[in-house]
Amino acid sequence: MATPTETRGEMPRRAAAWLARGFLAAVACSSVAWGATTLPVFVDQARLDGARDLILRNVPVSDAELGDLGPLLSRVAAAKDCMPAIDRSAAVIRLRRAENALASGDQVDARMGELDAAVRKSLGCAPADPYLWVVLFWLRNTRQGLSDANFDLLRMSYRLGSNEGWIVVKRSAMALAMLDALPPDLSDAVVAEFARLVKTELYTEAIDLLKGPGWTHRDRLLAGLAAVPQRNVDILTKTMADIGYDLDRRSPAERRNLERKSNDRLDELARMPPEARARP
Repeated sequence: MATPTETRGEMPRRAAAWLARGFLAAVACSSVAWGATTLPVFVDQARLDGARDLILRNVPVSDAELGDLGPLLSRVAAAKDCMPAIDRSAAVIRLRRAENALASGDQVDARMGELDAAVRKSLGCAPADPYLWVVLFWLRNTRQGLSDANFDLLRMSYRLGSNEGWIVVKRSAMALAMLDALPPDLSDAVVAEFARLVKTELYTEAIDLLKGPGWTHRDRLLAGLAAVPQRNVDILTKTMADIGYDLDRRSPAERRNLERKSNDRLDELARMPPEARARP
């Protein structure tokens, strides 16, 4: 039989045990409630991110393929809270829907309005997004026409994302198509951006731009390569020639002679002793 002293000692232990069990139960209930609240958000984000990634990789995505996301896009648009990742994905999907509308000529005004709202909402939550500043620049020009008031949107993109390769390609393709209409600071930024592509050896991207929207401006773009290592410029020039684009206006025979001389010079350097090749 327990003594009064033992009984008094047992009561605090039981109370502590019940408190511990109550605390664990509360934590468990909170975890379940948190999961029930956040799991749908994660699922929604995964669905939107999947479509966004396809679009940013320039994979054709039709309205029919995006149809299931309609209710989700409406919920995102109606939400007052900032959800940067979800808002950004929604804006990119709205861009594709607007592009599809322009191609078909159907629901253009409605889709453009939805895109404008989605981009502004995303930038309001995460203003340091250089890609969406480009999208907003394109959108305003498409809806209102090219104007000086819109150039600051493009400037923001260059200021925030000067070295992000995939954005550079998309931005340069658009900017080169309107190079003559850009103010001097922006046209200089376009030329400098092309030079960075060549300098960082992103030849595929540089070639696509040069033989596409940049071909009309090739002389200016090539002049902008003055500070780029000559090796990089030579690779660009030769590769363009190989696919039928003559940048240096040399005949194939002249180019072969130059390559032969260059190879002879490399062989000569390879035969020199290391001390003779040392640079000051």
